Amino acid sequence: MKILVTGGAGFIGSQIVDALIEKGIRTAIIDNLSTGKKENINPKATFYQADIRDKAIKEIFEKERPDIVFHEAAQASVRLSVADPCMDADINIVGSLNIIENCRVYGVKKIIFASSGGAIYGEQESFPAPEPHPTRPLSPYGAAKLSIEHYLEYYRLVFGIPYVALRYSNVYGPRQDPFGEAGVVAIFTSQMLRGETPTVNGDGGKTRDYVFVKDVVAANIAAMEKEVSGVFNIGTGKETSVNGLYEIIKNKAGYPGDKKHGPAKTGEQYRSVLDASLAKKD
Repeated sequence: MKILVTGGAGFIGSQIVDALIEKGIRTAIIDNLSTGKKENINPKATFYQADIRDKAIKEIFEKERPDIVFHEAAQASVRLSVADPCMDADINIVGSLNIIENCRVYGVKKIIFASSGGAIYGEQESFPAPEPHPTRPLSPYGAAKLSIEHYLEYYRLVFGIPYVALRYSNVYGPRQDPFGEAGVVAIFTSQMLRGETPTVNGDGGKTRDYVFVKDVVAANIAAMEKEVSGVFNIGTGKETSVNGLYEIIKNKAGYPGDKKHGPAKTGEQYRSVLDASLAKKD
């Protein structure tokens, strides 16, 4: 079996690659290194530095002929998507379609897609949100992820390509970038360890479902190994507020200072928590 992982030098994608290599599976990576890091690349994987929007991607598919594609590459910032919706759509919709179309042309047997639980559902009506929950994205990022889910269903119905869309909650853990605007666990931790004052956007009452990256990797491997297709939430079902998260990290880090508050950011729902019982069952 041969696997291709887009975004395989990134926070989550690189750890999926590591898990595949540990299983002895031949694995190739596509990553343009815009946010991914060379040091994350498993030396046993074949690495191609390329952008998912590049038409030359077909040459990689032609050479590798992957059986399964894990599509992790994305513009992952909600706030950047609000600031520049066209850029977000170019990467997350047009780029994703380039990958999916090559999957069709080169006979890929399954696509596993990194979707987003929080960004897709918008302001929730029920807590935790199950997969049939209404989808009302509050950001171009969420709209793009939902769009690709619909495209994947189209390719399944018309071309018979099975897919699994994993709607991640807020993922945290090793290799997360502490210098971006996403990944509050990494940001708070690094700031406290440097003696800086963490900034909480808004009143700190926003809640998220924080899931550890190794559990997300395990979900991806299960999606590969099981005969399943469709959409699955990946989260813990537990809500934690930003203020609560701050207190947890403060205690663990032994941080003696306090936080400050900044303005709330647009495009982000107030409460987010996912029901992952379907993934557990299937």
